[in-house]
Amino acid sequence: MQSRTTFDYRKTEAVSNRGMAAAMHPLAAEAGAEILERGGNAIDAAVAVGFAIGVVEPYNSGLGGIAVLVYHDAESGQSIAIDGTAPLPRKIHPGVFELLDDDERTGVYQWRAVKDDANNTGHLSVAIPGMPACLCEAHARFGRLPLGEVMAPAIRLAADGFDIDWSVAYTIAIHSARLKRFPGTRETLFNSSGDPYVPSSFMNAADRVVQPWLAETLRRIAANGKDGFYRGETARLIADDMRANGGLLDEEDLAAYDARVFEQPLQGTYGEYQLIASPETNGAPTTFEMLNIVEGYRPFEYGHNSVEALHLIIEAQRRAFVDRFEYLGDPDFAPSPTAGVVSKEFAADRRQTIDIHRATPDVLPGDPWKYQQKPEQPHLTKSGVAGGEGNTTHFTVVDDKRNMVSCVSTLGYYFGSGIVTPGAGMVLNNGVMWFDPEEGSMVSVGPGKRIMTAGTPVIALRRGKPFLTVGAPGGRRVISGIFQVLLNTLEYGMGPAEAIGAPRVHSEGKKVEVDSRLPERVIQGLADRGHDLIVREETPAQSSFSRPNGILVDPDTGVLRGGVTPFGPATAVGI
Repeated sequence: MQSRTTFDYRKTEAVSNRGMAAAMHPLAAEAGAEILERGGNAIDAAVAVGFAIGVVEPYNSGLGGIAVLVYHDAESGQSIAIDGTAPLPRKIHPGVFELLDDDERTGVYQWRAVKDDANNTGHLSVAIPGMPACLCEAHARFGRLPLGEVMAPAIRLAADGFDIDWSVAYTIAIHSARLKRFPGTRETLFNSSGDPYVPSSFMNAADRVVQPWLAETLRRIAANGKDGFYRGETARLIADDMRANGGLLDEEDLAAYDARVFEQPLQGTYGEYQLIASPETNGAPTTFEMLNIVEGYRPFEYGHNSVEALHLIIEAQRRAFVDRFEYLGDPDFAPSPTAGVVSKEFAADRRQTIDIHRATPDVLPGDPWKYQQKPEQPHLTKSGVAGGEGNTTHFTVVDDKRNMVSCVSTLGYYFGSGIVTPGAGMVLNNGVMWFDPEEGSMVSVGPGKRIMTAGTPVIALRRGKPFLTVGAPGGRRVISGIFQVLLNTLEYGMGPAEAIGAPRVHSEGKKVEVDSRLPERVIQGLADRGHDLIVREETPAQSSFSRPNGILVDPDTGVLRGGVTPFGPATAVGI
């Protein structure tokens, strides 16, 4: 047998008695820590992180994207979810896209291709941004410091600039051909010669990225709250650029937008733990179904990442994903049996279909309608389930009172639509990519439809007390990733760095992707059970699995322990 060198990426835990922020970029995590140091609470710090991350990580999130935030107040025991997902413009319909040949498939979800890739790139691909409304709503309800003070780090990063690092420079460079199509994007993300910015090297300092348009937009939000984005100058700049380039989003769409507030979030349990998440159009129902299925086996008895445990994890993923593809979507447009999907009874049904010794790659959907009232209107089967990468950011915050925030934000694909609005400076999402451009399915494009995201912001309580806040970017691999991180902490007792850094598997169909860091004997053992494996190597520049971050409250000492993905610049900062 050959022996060769391998990567062994690790990051230490951050530790604090007071407060902590974790994000996918160190400057954003530092913005949250700064606000905690100034006396802000978890919401203040999360809002600071959310606005800052869009400045320093423009390919993952920002003002032109969406956000979903879950908050738990330790003193009152109240939990709430704020949904800033993106409905489609009121003028959109399938007929706006010119379909190409049926065998041509494109985009994250491999829908039927359309002329000029207009459902993925450009002005027709933009849904109504929800991220500013989500963060402003959270701050208005729970913030302690003034919004202007909370947003000061983000404004400073945009106005004064920041030194570009390798991850941002690399991502801009590899997407440069797509981005250079749009004048505002060239102005914002490339230097005066039209070349990508470069990070520091042995001989040269890093290029500094200054975004004056974005700084002004952030100042309008700081002064006027939500109206600083959805009305007035910013809304006019977005709408004018849309009209000039054939887009559908206009001032009326923007002015009518509100984040949705769920006073009763989605809740589940795993053993002695209570799980809290946003109730609609996200990845949490699927993650909860996976947990419910494996809970009946107590995988701890098999050992962490053993062949036996991973076999059950894979089979739970397969069933939960096939149920997701069949049933889940925007309940405002078609019935969706979310309560049935997350019920313990449905999980027991699905568990009975698992062969604990052999793979079952051809498993069919279950019937969650048995466990909640079935409406007269039948659901529409979804289509185009292949793919599902997307690109996202996630951040987590805990303050000195142990209030907790878990928040996901995304633009859709890398750099969303590719458009930076001239004069306003933000990258706009390509939320249309989540919808089928053809008519006839649950996820066909239509006015006002909300996206079905994979984001899975979760907060876990232990015997009613704050225990863990966690989430991740990574398309549908977020769902399987958070499932496994939760198992690692709730079932195996791992700390956040170990739980997040451990190798994982992902299966949403016949194929199974496995991390190359798993022992060869485990990979072979899964193959012997009939799993069709694809071995993936995870590196800083190549991601095949989600990249979580999280903060755990040690139940014995009350100390905060922060963990982040070892791949890339993600950072947790304790004060």
